[in-house]
Amino acid sequence: MPHPADTTNLQFVSFWLGTVGWILVAVAAGLMEWRIWNVADRTIITSGVAWVGIWRSCFFSDRLVSPGLRVMYCQHISMFDTFAPVEIYVSQVLMVLGILAGAVGKAVSVYTFRNIFFGMNEARSLRITFSFGGALYIFSSVCVVISVGWNMNSVLRNHTIDFPANFYMPSSPSTQEVGSAIYVGISAAILLLFSGIVFLCYTFPERHGPKIHPGDSLESISVSSFNTSHSRCTPSAVSRDDQSSHEHAMDNPAFQSHENISIF
Repeated sequence: MPHPADTTNLQFVSFWLGTVGWILVAVAAGLMEWRIWNVADRTIITSGVAWVGIWRSCFFSDRLVSPGLRVMYCQHISMFDTFAPVEIYVSQVLMVLGILAGAVGKAVSVYTFRNIFFGMNEARSLRITFSFGGALYIFSSVCVVISVGWNMNSVLRNHTIDFPANFYMPSSPSTQEVGSAIYVGISAAILLLFSGIVFLCYTFPERHGPKIHPGDSLESISVSSFNTSHSRCTPSAVSRDDQSSHEHAMDNPAFQSHENISIF
């Protein structure tokens, strides 16, 4: 039977892909480029471009300056604000859940590989931990897909946001574009989904033992295996081999000529 460590190469690769996907989830959640707003009035937004993320909105301005920033003005979007659309609130919750689920899935995967490489090779335990880690990766992927998909739909439909006055943002842009954060989230979801499926598909290597038929009893199986393995060592088998060798020697011409010389 092969060692379980030799059958988990694909799972090991998937673990690292899932790690990259988990990091990308955190990166996408922190980026502000979920929606790119192009505005016509450049009185305040001097660059003509504003970025709307799930946690804050920012734009470059020569008039307004945020604390700690020189040319960028940013305002935080909280889940307690009432002006933001539902998809932003949902994305805030789901992206945090996706990060947490991915972290727990990584921890479970590390524990599973530790058991494999340290010789704790119980089939049921390995299947449970691999399945649990894979399920967490898939759950994290689903959270990310819902978040990026809902926000992408809002961008493509050019939905508006009624920002308060202190944001200095128009309620609707001239045009909207999909930001880089959504593409990062899609990449993360694909990696996490692939890793989760590979973990769920893990099968423990089969143990090859003696074939047992339904009608065989335990005593007959033991006796049969003993007779098969030791048949060549029995006295009858040895005597038959000696008799066969003696008959072949008698038929040998050299042996017969030697026998005739000894008679004379």
